[in-house]
Amino acid sequence: MNSKIWKIPYTSPFFKGSTRNEVKREGLSKKTSSKKAFSIIEILVGIFIFSLWLVSVYAVLTSTLKLNDYNKNYIIATNLAREQLELVRNIRDSNYKQIKKYNQINPSNNDYENVFEIWKYYKIENDYASTATFPIKIEDITLWFWEWQSELTGKMVDYKLYLDENLRYTFDEIDNGESYFYRYISTHKVEDSQGVIENAIKVKSKVIWFQRGYHEFEVNTIIADWKRL
Repeated sequence: MNSKIWKIPYTSPFFKGSTRNEVKREGLSKKTSSKKAFSIIEILVGIFIFSLWLVSVYAVLTSTLKLNDYNKNYIIATNLAREQLELVRNIRDSNYKQIKKYNQINPSNNDYENVFEIWKYYKIENDYASTATFPIKIEDITLWFWEWQSELTGKMVDYKLYLDENLRYTFDEIDNGESYFYRYISTHKVEDSQGVIENAIKVKSKVIWFQRGYHEFEVNTIIADWKRL
């Protein structure tokens, strides 16, 4: 007598209407989808952390470049300012050699009235021209002098520096390259507790440059008629 064995699908008491195989497939599907979701979150977190690192590196590089530019320009400005004071001292010493007033602007001529005056602004530089009677040029710029960031391309252009073919700084714009620098000197009274000191002037040498912001460097000295004091 042949008997048939009937396979009756197992129905889980916890999942009504579902077989055991269906329950397993559903469980595997849920695990796979949760793994995919977790992987996406990991990728997003990784991208976010990497972006923060990139921003930090960029900020450090930008700050370093800015600091390097500032240091380089500061050194140049320091030398340009001190050079102006040396030129004024050279004029004073040249006047002594020729027995002239210590503050005469051009020792090579007999214009004894053309002297450094108080509260004046000048631009001063070496004169490399072969026809120069004296190796230093001075020009009074008091009448049209102005100093402020808004005047970088205005009134300050008059004492802007350029680079010639020998990489020397000059006020001459013709056939010369641009620079970031402006410079001038100004003259002031010398005072102490007893009042104004005669036969002496205070000279301020100032250099301004504009690169990644507006910057200034200033140095002072006293030019005195020390031989006659």
